Amino acid sequence: MKPKKKNNWLLAFSISCFLFSGCGYQLVGTGNTLPPHLKSIHISVFKNTSSQPEIHRQLTSAVLKSFISDGRLKVARKNNADLIMEATLNYYKIRNVSFGSQDLVGNIILEFGVQLKVTDQVKNKIFIEKEVKTQWDYKSTSDIAGTERARLEAADLAFQDLGRRLVSLIVDQF
Repeated sequence: MKPKKKNNWLLAFSISCFLFSGCGYQLVGTGNTLPPHLKSIHISVFKNTSSQPEIHRQLTSAVLKSFISDGRLKVARKNNADLIMEATLNYYKIRNVSFGSQDLVGNIILEFGVQLKVTDQVKNKIFIEKEVKTQWDYKSTSDIAGTERARLEAADLAFQDLGRRLVSLIVDQF
């Protein structure tokens, strides 16, 4: 009798595999909606017209890391890339959103805006042109150095988030 139970399990497993193989499930981050001729991207160092100097380099680095870790588009030199990404960090703002009992700032929101342009070098046309914004919040403390560390960490997390969103926007077109 035991071999029969084993066969029933094997039969149920086989039927499940057959049924679920065509249901549209796929692992997130393994497919894309890009045209087949787009396999690589060049990411130029972002320009910076915001009020905060030098942060565009951190943003560029975070976006590069996002595309490298995603892996669906190969990061390439400009003359070898199918897509060229150019962007300008054009908006930076710090907003105080709550105050404590001693009129000290409690929560702060850091906002960034990027003007994005991605060109399909193969077909010589604009692939995406869009304004993208992100924000991240952090807590202020009575310690100025601690608040500055929190701001820098919030900026880094916002840049990582923006990098993931740009991957999604370009690769998944979502």
